[in-house]
Amino acid sequence: MHWLSSLLLLGAVVGLAHPQCLTPNDNFQAVQYSTDLSGITDFGLDLYKQLSPGNSPRNFFFSPYSIWSALSLAYIGSGGDTQKQLEAALRVSGKLETFQLIKALDNLYEQRTTNNSLYTFNLANRAYVDGTLNVKQCAKTILHNELRTVNFRNIGATAKDINDFVDETTKGRITNIVSPADLVDALMVLVNAAFFKGTWKYQFKNSNTQKKDFYISAQDTAPLAMMSQKGSFRYGESVSLGARILELPYSGEDISMFLLLPRSDLPFDTRFTNMINNLNAANLQEALNPRNMAFVEVDVELPKFKFSMKLGEQLETAFKKMGIVDIFDANLADLSGFDARKDMSLKKAIHKSFIEVNEEGTEAAAATALVFLTRSGVSKAPQIVRFHCNEPFVFLIHDNQTRNVLFMGAIKNPRG
Repeated sequence: MHWLSSLLLLGAVVGLAHPQCLTPNDNFQAVQYSTDLSGITDFGLDLYKQLSPGNSPRNFFFSPYSIWSALSLAYIGSGGDTQKQLEAALRVSGKLETFQLIKALDNLYEQRTTNNSLYTFNLANRAYVDGTLNVKQCAKTILHNELRTVNFRNIGATAKDINDFVDETTKGRITNIVSPADLVDALMVLVNAAFFKGTWKYQFKNSNTQKKDFYISAQDTAPLAMMSQKGSFRYGESVSLGARILELPYSGEDISMFLLLPRSDLPFDTRFTNMINNLNAANLQEALNPRNMAFVEVDVELPKFKFSMKLGEQLETAFKKMGIVDIFDANLADLSGFDARKDMSLKKAIHKSFIEVNEEGTEAAAATALVFLTRSGVSKAPQIVRFHCNEPFVFLIHDNQTRNVLFMGAIKNPRG
């Protein structure tokens, strides 16, 4: 069985839709399948391009949805220019609407998990609040199930509480997400953990896996274990992306991995970068739309891979390049929605991720930590398609019903 986990860690609990006070009686309708989540997708693709430009030689993996969710909670408690900067980067247009979207997605995933035995995708929340902080009654009402009052002066014990919760929720894939040093001077920490368990609908046979060459460049190859199978899969070609797309569904088919290979008729040294440059929400959603793909017989070759990453200063730099600036400056940050004081700013941003793909399915985990302190056009597919991922490619773990990109990465070099 395989596991897909993500965790969001926020170093200050949300003050919730300031100046509005939300209550459990507010209408948090479930997200409909037609809900437009292109803003989340555009944020994730922009962040991907900042963190892993097309000409980068390294493999990459992260959860754009995890990072969007963490920053969205910061947005809900923000004001002034801080709010405007977050609003623009996150592609959101109102605190109530954003909070409703977060809650609706949580509810949707919970309902689908309850009614589906083929896979599991759970969400869990916990808010760790220092006993000295005068938390608004609004926040207490909304977070009554998640709220935990702690003593941040005892940073060792509080770090252990947070890490134990995360370790249990993510089945041990995310450990020690915070150290005691991360919690020095912290007032609050909000944790949102997500958990996915599933396998390929059509599993690869172990006996078919062989060592084959992966083309790092036109002149450089490296051997790696390549899985293979033949079968009927959804396939499409996007002129606007300059890509060929293959869907590998997980059991239940609500969630799939989409593989994006650059078009083979373009020059090798530029075609991957060309595909990355063309990625935006409109092009991607058009390319992944079932009406623009068709079931065809496909000869699939996909490498087995396993690697982990940690982003720190790179993530902070990417935020700033996307216009999220004031939140890092104690003199400019406005997070008054959390607390009346305006002396809280973002100390650090951390994102950890892990991905393993093998014959059974996918195991992946991602964790985002934001610590706040005081002061396309598509052409027809051929009848038989050869889809061999033996050169740099992009992969997405995608919610097919909400069209939400949960995880994203690229394999460029088997050597790492």
